[in-house]
Amino acid sequence: MKRTLTATLFAVMLASTTALVPAVVMAETPAVASMDTSLADVYSRVSLGVVRINVIKKSYAEIVEEEREKKENGEDFYLPPSERGDRDDDDNDRQKGEKDKDKDSEKGEEPKYDWQKKKRNAATGTGFFINHDGLIVTNEHVVRDAARFVVVLKDGRRIRAELVGKDFLTDLAVLRVTMPEGVKPLSWGNSHAIRIGDPVFALGYPYGFDQSLTTGVISGKQRELSKGKYNPYLQTDTAVNKGNSGGPLLSMDGKVVGVNSALYTRSGGNEGLAFSIPAEHAQGIIDLLVKDGEIKRGWFGIGYTEVKPGIGDLLGMSENEGMLILRTPDDEPAYAAGIRAGDVIVAVNGETVTSRLHFRMQAASVKGETTVTVWRDGEYHSFTLIPDDMDEAKSRRRQAEHEKFAPTDKDDGRKKVIGLDLVPANAKAWEKLDLPQGTKGLVVDRMDKMGQGDQAGFEKGDFITRINDVDMITPDDFEKVLKQALENDAPYALVYFKRDGQDRTKVVDTLSMVDLEDY
Repeated sequence: MKRTLTATLFAVMLASTTALVPAVVMAETPAVASMDTSLADVYSRVSLGVVRINVIKKSYAEIVEEEREKKENGEDFYLPPSERGDRDDDDNDRQKGEKDKDKDSEKGEEPKYDWQKKKRNAATGTGFFINHDGLIVTNEHVVRDAARFVVVLKDGRRIRAELVGKDFLTDLAVLRVTMPEGVKPLSWGNSHAIRIGDPVFALGYPYGFDQSLTTGVISGKQRELSKGKYNPYLQTDTAVNKGNSGGPLLSMDGKVVGVNSALYTRSGGNEGLAFSIPAEHAQGIIDLLVKDGEIKRGWFGIGYTEVKPGIGDLLGMSENEGMLILRTPDDEPAYAAGIRAGDVIVAVNGETVTSRLHFRMQAASVKGETTVTVWRDGEYHSFTLIPDDMDEAKSRRRQAEHEKFAPTDKDDGRKKVIGLDLVPANAKAWEKLDLPQGTKGLVVDRMDKMGQGDQAGFEKGDFITRINDVDMITPDDFEKVLKQALENDAPYALVYFKRDGQDRTKVVDTLSMVDLEDY
């Protein structure tokens, strides 16, 4: 029997999903009527401040050229055109349906027919006024690749808008229009104070319909998504669909507690899992976008993971806390500060690291000299780190081909463990990896594609030196440590290795990655 870990979740940017909270049938109808009237009064007060945003996209050739330039500059965090599809084109979704999705666009090719080009080059979303200067908040993915914008008010008035700034990593953007008469901006609420179970409602323009109101509750807080990794999302079951993106999530007094941004769905529609950017977090990003037009983030230049239960014991920590550093390339700020793979970052500028999301936001927000506190060899140490700018650092990084080598000696001591062909260090390995003669370790010579070693994240050419506190000299050492971990129900093992000349640390989930049939 093999133990495998499978999870299939589909993140769809452009809105949040939610199931409507069913109204509780009361014995006296006046109570229901009173509640409806109250929300109706709030709606009439705020609805004119929520607008539809019509986006005219750039030409396909322009988009492809821009994406090519981004790729050449190392900006690998942008989605290529072939992955973006027509996510905001709600009018055409209503008319054509998902079955008529442009096949050529999925291949990244120029559409053949005029109606396909028109479909690609139009999009819609939602936004809302935040002040009397005509500033409108929406999502970055709504305005992406836009040539121009037209803001449509609930009463039908249309206004040309200009882009003030946008940020891919938080999925926020700001537009500016000449402030129309009679429109009252929405007020920010307190997303910190809002509780799980508190009722909320959303306003937006789903699937090309006129403005719609849906209700629900807060389902969770501090959610982390694979998209928008710099947001501590609010989760709600309020029904939000394509076209609602960028619209407000409001408390029952009409205050904005979140900006609707994403949904998890298997069907492509509302399934009750919607995510909004919290108001306080959004305000900080918006202020910087209005000031500078972009967001500058700090860059430590490390790979890391949370110290999960059980890992702290391996490291001699009294608590499972902080971020375990998996790698510190020698040309990055963390290495220059003296931080190394295997250290655990427990605080940044004196502020305790509470989660992976929290640390990511801490590192992104720092500027200038930064004090980083780490756990190493049973003690706490402080280092002074000067972060790089994230965009500049990513632009400098180029993905290099991993040096591959294959020892050919038949009697080289190799053995296959969890799908990895492991070979004791030899002269060829020492030469290729620029290591001193006699360095002990195991070379990953070959590996089974989609095998358990592959799933654990090993790569051909990795040089494994130690697992937990056991030095790796022969493949039997590797096998013995994993077998012992399995027998002791130890959920994780720490693997120390070299890749591309850099020291790295990896957390291996022994309970799911080890082939139980082999042991």
